[in-house]
Amino acid sequence: MVRRRELLGMVGATVGAGVLGAGTAHAASQGGEHRHRPSHRTLRVLQFNIWLGGSRVEGGRAGIADTIAAVEPDVVMLSESNPERVANLLSDLADRGLTFHDNRNPTDPAVISRYPIVEHKSFRSWSKAVVDVDGTEVAAYSGHLEYRYYVNYLPRGYGGGTPAPLETSEYGWDEIPTGPITDVDLITRLNEASGRTAVTRTMLEDAEQERRRGRLVMLAGDFNEPSHRDWTRRTRNLFDHNGTVVEWSTTKAIEDAGFRDSYREIHPDPVRTPGFTWPSDNPGAETGELTWAPKADERDRIDFVFYHPDRRLRLLDSVIVGPSTTIVRNERIEERGRDPFWEPTWTWPTDHKAVLSTFRVATGRRS
Repeated sequence: MVRRRELLGMVGATVGAGVLGAGTAHAASQGGEHRHRPSHRTLRVLQFNIWLGGSRVEGGRAGIADTIAAVEPDVVMLSESNPERVANLLSDLADRGLTFHDNRNPTDPAVISRYPIVEHKSFRSWSKAVVDVDGTEVAAYSGHLEYRYYVNYLPRGYGGGTPAPLETSEYGWDEIPTGPITDVDLITRLNEASGRTAVTRTMLEDAEQERRRGRLVMLAGDFNEPSHRDWTRRTRNLFDHNGTVVEWSTTKAIEDAGFRDSYREIHPDPVRTPGFTWPSDNPGAETGELTWAPKADERDRIDFVFYHPDRRLRLLDSVIVGPSTTIVRNERIEERGRDPFWEPTWTWPTDHKAVLSTFRVATGRRS
C-alpha cells in the first residue's frame, strides 16, 4: 500500500521527468533561432463527495477545507453540495489563505477552482465550469447521479432502493429473503431505469461541443453506479459479485464518447487495485452509519475522474484520498490491495473516499 510520502515522491519523479525532457529540448536549441515554447502547468483534479457538507461527522465541515488545503487540488468536483455548503467551503478556504472560485450551480453538484471560471452551466445531475488555466480553457463537469436503483446490491442479496412498481421494489434497501439476485438482464434493465446514463449522455453532447471549440474536457462525479471495468470475469467471484459480469452503462457511455478513466489508466487491474471509494471507513462515525448492506461486501468504485485525450493534456497519476480502512460486513477492515492511498491526518469528513488525478497541461501562455 503506497503511503503519502511515497506517493509524493512518485508524482514528483513523474513531473520531474517531464521537466527534464523540456530542459533537454531547450538546451538542444541553444545557438539557433529562439523558438517560443508553450509553458505547462500541473493540474490536480479532485472528485469529492462531502457527505451533506460534512454535517454527519464532528468537525466535518472543517475537514472538507482541511482536505483541500492538504492535497492542494486546482479543480474540485463536489457531490452532496448546495450553494450554502459551497459558500461555507469558500469561506473556510479563505480562512486558510486559499482563494477558490465556484460555478454558482443552484443545486448539487458543484465545481470550485483555483483558476478563474469564465463560463458555467447547469444540467440535470451535472454542472459545468469552464476554467481558464493560464490561457488554456478546460470544461470541467461535476456529476452526482441518482442514488436509488442501486442495483449492484442485488447480487449481494440486498434491495437497491428501486421504486415501485418496478421489479425488486418490494425489498426497498433491505436484505432479500430469498438471497442474491444474479439475473444480469434484470440488473441491466433496472439500472437503465435509473436515468443515470440518459442524463450523462445529455452532458456528453455538451462536452462534444466544448471539444469542438478547442477546449480540454474533464468530468468527475459520484455516479452511484460501478464501472464496467470493475465487474468483469476476473472479479465475478470477488467482492460478493456472486458470479455476475455486468457492463455498467454509464461508464461505458462515457468511454464510448472517447473519455478515459484516469484511475483505471494508471491502475488497470481491478483485482489488485480495485480502487473502492464507497463505503469508506470514518473514525467519526459508527459502522452502522457507513453501511447500507451490513451482511455483505458492498465495496465499489463509484467516484471517478475522466478526461478526454488531447495533445495538450497528459495524465501523470491518480490516487485515492481517504482512510485505507473500509467497511465489510459491518466491520472495519484494512484494504489489502495495492491501491495508493493519501491517508488523512485531519478529520475525514465523509463516507466516501475521494479521487485525486494529476495532469500536465500545456497552457496558452508562451515562455
